[in-house]
Amino acid sequence: MTLTIQHIRNATSLITMNGKTILVDPMLSGKEELPAVPFTRTLRKNPIVPLPVGMDAFEKIDAILITHLHFDHFDETAKRVLNKGLPVFCQPEDRHRIEAYGFRDVLPIQETLQWCGIDFRRISGQHAKGLVAKLLGPVSGFILSTPEAGSLYIVGDCILTDAIRQTFERYKPQVCMLNVPRAQLLLGSIITMTPEDLSRIHQLSPSTQIIAVHLGAISHCTLTRGDVAEYVKAHHLTEFVRIPGDGEHIAIP
Repeated sequence: MTLTIQHIRNATSLITMNGKTILVDPMLSGKEELPAVPFTRTLRKNPIVPLPVGMDAFEKIDAILITHLHFDHFDETAKRVLNKGLPVFCQPEDRHRIEAYGFRDVLPIQETLQWCGIDFRRISGQHAKGLVAKLLGPVSGFILSTPEAGSLYIVGDCILTDAIRQTFERYKPQVCMLNVPRAQLLLGSIITMTPEDLSRIHQLSPSTQIIAVHLGAISHCTLTRGDVAEYVKAHHLTEFVRIPGDGEHIAIP
């Protein structure tokens, strides 16, 4: 059974694996319905582009996965409209806050969990360096895998740490979703991966197909899809990196 991904917008995707559809990091608000990102140079409201699908796209999902609770990964609209009875997978630190939003089946993953034939493995992340990491709070990535569909590593809002390098070297995921917008706070703090990390990860795991996301939707992201595409072409990564548009479907054989 194949793995299919519909990239919705920003870090939001619909992942279908083993016949189950999982909504990842739901930011479902309309254009400019959310505030500006604090501690940045921009006062522009978010998201800066509309949701490319109707809300009915989220009515037939089987579960939700949340990498962390920043508003561009789990927003007020998602908290309000999503089915409160669905399983919600998350990092342990976020369990009680998600339950406080009314979700009744919250499943924190300390290390591993199996659900409906899908193996989940949580990978601890780091949103930035130094004190900024403490300010931004905990973040996680998750590897989802089945014998038939292979493995998908949702890396999350993480900078490239030794732990993540070791994860790629050890597990060599078939596919990874990488947030590479070079998001930046005041004083120059970079809080996501960057195009240069595409090259580094390709060197660590040459067989991994990389899907570059978190582009074109949030005001503190300093790179566009075009910027990333130029880097990919210049560094001969076209065969290994995909940059999906909002709403685009990807089938992984």
